[in-house]
Amino acid sequence: LCLGRRGTPRKLKVPGEDLSKISYKLIDPAQHKDEDILVVGGGDSAVEAAMAIAAVNGNRVMLSYRKDAFGRIKKGNKIRLEEASGKGSSLKVVLNSNLKEIREDDLDLEVDGELVAMKNDYVYIFAGGELPNAFLKSIGLQVETHHGKPMTGAA
Repeated sequence: LCLGRRGTPRKLKVPGEDLSKISYKLIDPAQHKDEDILVVGGGDSAVEAAMAIAAVNGNRVMLSYRKDAFGRIKKGNKIRLEEASGKGSSLKVVLNSNLKEIREDDLDLEVDGELVAMKNDYVYIFAGGELPNAFLKSIGLQVETHHGKPMTGAA
């Protein structure tokens, strides 16, 4: 049985996360033109999505990450992100930030402990996945990583 690494997308459990303007994967960055987009996450998927959407003419992209530095991204992505989010760029990186509420036309982002309301057209959330460990255990399967060690949480 192979489940992949993502599982079911992990939800942030914030008000408004059920709105139709929320997605947990990027299909086509060109679907957005001249929009205010928030990308949430600190891994390669979030960074790559933010850069791809920002590359589409007219988009204004904010990449929100809850920690004070990106510790899990590939070196190449780190370099490209620094270049893509330079002065005057359409991509802004906001560290130490947490999404608090999503509304139809805007959202609340907590940045360094301060609540900031900002215009928003679309939100992408890349917060990992939830594996169906309880279900698998209930049918008698032991969940192991590719290294043969039992899994205790999401990959």
